[in-house]
Amino acid sequence: MPFPQFTADDRPADILDATGRWIAFELCWRWVKSRHTAEIRDGPLRRQLILQSSTWSRSGIATWVYARVTVLDDELLAWRQARPAATVFPQRQPRPFACNTLLENVDRELGQLECSGLPQPIAALAKTSPRAFVVGFRARVLPVLGLFRAPRLVAEGLPERWLQIVDCGMIEYALARNDRESAATLIRRHMERPLRGAQSWASRINGFRHGWETAPALDLAPRLATAELGWLSRVHHLPGPATFREPRPESPPARLD
Repeated sequence: MPFPQFTADDRPADILDATGRWIAFELCWRWVKSRHTAEIRDGPLRRQLILQSSTWSRSGIATWVYARVTVLDDELLAWRQARPAATVFPQRQPRPFACNTLLENVDRELGQLECSGLPQPIAALAKTSPRAFVVGFRARVLPVLGLFRAPRLVAEGLPERWLQIVDCGMIEYALARNDRESAATLIRRHMERPLRGAQSWASRINGFRHGWETAPALDLAPRLATAELGWLSRVHHLPGPATFREPRPESPPARLD
């Protein structure tokens, strides 16, 4: 499929659709226009790349798009439905995400695309092109999404930058496959990842401890991601708050003199 060419008369919605079709073709995935989603099915897993249009996009100016990746798991859905007392979602069944994140959370270069290819009046407004996005996605994102073939691969191979997005969905994905060891490894790596920016150990461990002390009741309001992890750890006999090593702050990038 040839790379799409656009003019100042093309609408952002049409630009997004044509770009999405081209990206899906390059990845050998299926494009779903109604959901602005490229996806591929792999057994119980469905990997998705979702292109979310920016409200700032304008005809003749630019079509900016945020990229989101998800991994949906049929086995996780079945596990939750069969064990309402074992999940943090006993009353409602959200979509079974084993992974769900905006790419800018884990790879800033791939977080936003500019799809129209029109000249940008301000250099700072230019974002990653679709061609550069596909190259980066193949090299840095597809290998991570491929880890979800098995919880052990995710637990051992998830890159450090992705550890911040470990959540209850990823842990329950491992538990749904009866892999408590991988669930424990993911929780420990998430909790002991380096502190970035204004993050503090007290805030991180206190949220986890709240969920731990709440279990087996389910009182996580206001719902916190670390509290959900603490609750799951207590209910499923995974690492507790006293077992974690306090992480060090992330080292600043080396200066180039």
